[in-house]
Amino acid sequence: MMREATIKDCFQSFLVGKNKIPVNILQFADDTIFFGEASMDNVKAVKAILRSYEMVSGLRINFSKSQFGAIGQSEEWCCIAADFLNCAMLHFPLCYLGLPIGINPRRKVVWEPIIRKFEARLNKWNQRSISMAGRITQINVVLTALPLFYQSSIRGPSAVINRLTAIQRNFLWGGNLEGKKTAWVSWSQVCASRESGGLRIKDIKSLNNAFLIKWKWLMCQQID
Repeated sequence: MMREATIKDCFQSFLVGKNKIPVNILQFADDTIFFGEASMDNVKAVKAILRSYEMVSGLRINFSKSQFGAIGQSEEWCCIAADFLNCAMLHFPLCYLGLPIGINPRRKVVWEPIIRKFEARLNKWNQRSISMAGRITQINVVLTALPLFYQSSIRGPSAVINRLTAIQRNFLWGGNLEGKKTAWVSWSQVCASRESGGLRIKDIKSLNNAFLIKWKWLMCQQID
């Protein structure tokens, strides 16, 4: 039976060895992340876990695809630990599951791929004749969905949210990247429900806040 994965399903913490060394892991799809204090004791504990897994399961870990990284440690120490684990060095910033890691998510450069996707879609659609109903559908189905993965994890800067909203607004009223037409109705009214006289277009900023609040709610539910 399929069910929605929760934070508790993905995150596990356990003690290893006679010294009860804490080891935390995060699992998603076919990836496993071990994280903890940057010490050789933890590095040796991870090595023991991986070796034990190979012996028990009969499977082999592909260390050529594995990486090790540490924050606050010298590059020399990281190289020694990576050699001990027989894996490559992990360099920050990096991109994991499509999200940037090790860089300030408030920087506009993080959101540039999303902005480029918006503009690319708009360039294609401007070559077609699309009715008002069609533009509303395109905004809700495509433009609003493009940033959802980012928005579900990090808060978008106001400048980025305003830029994405402007692209949606210009497309709705028949504008493009080079120019825009007059918006006869405020955007807040456009995003209102049909019962309130709106077009029920989803507001990007409100969606972003809703996703982040949901994470806070889930974490509170996991507290024993």
